[in-house]
Amino acid sequence: MPQQIVSRLLDLIQQRHLGPGDRLPAERELAATMGVSRSSLREALRALTVLGVCEMRHGTGTYVSSLQPDLLVRPLSFVLSLSDGGFDQLFEARRVVEPAIAALAAARIDDATLDRLDALVTRADAVIENADAFLVADVELHDVIREAAGNAILGRFMESIHALGLASRQATGTKRVVRDQSVEDHREIVAALRARDGTGASDAMRRHLDNVERVGRAT
Repeated sequence: MPQQIVSRLLDLIQQRHLGPGDRLPAERELAATMGVSRSSLREALRALTVLGVCEMRHGTGTYVSSLQPDLLVRPLSFVLSLSDGGFDQLFEARRVVEPAIAALAAARIDDATLDRLDALVTRADAVIENADAFLVADVELHDVIREAAGNAILGRFMESIHALGLASRQATGTKRVVRDQSVEDHREIVAALRARDGTGASDAMRRHLDNVERVGRAT
């Protein structure tokens, strides 16, 4: 039952019926509206609090959190840190999808977007000493390539694993050697995209993912 309550509350948030900072109805009212026991509701709210989706404020009630990615990704980072299996499967999924996205982008990307990618590589190199700033540029570069591919279904799949990808980047991106390798890899990806070389872009993206996983594990 608590799992079903969690699912229903997440649906309300995803459908924009509840937004960041909104106060949830009082516990008694919410339980009655949902037709569930107060104990089951409390358990569901505790789970959402652990996930960073809700926050309980003593004396005032339960609120939807800011829903900022850094907040939501913390429990995912913890889970991934417990076992290499999570990272293995994440990189496996990315290796299947992201090279295909890069190949599509090579055929569809425009010059303005290529210039934007060049600027992101330059920015990442300029802030390479700052892991947090580098992470922002890294994520944006991959997002821009995804958008350039122009495939909504593949795009939605990547969005669905965005939080996991962010968690893995936060874990590996703390290592300077990973950031150095990523800048080199990103230059190769963008060069292939600029040449409109779909096979080259796909291969460069696959090498990048292999490199990040390999170097991240070795250090």
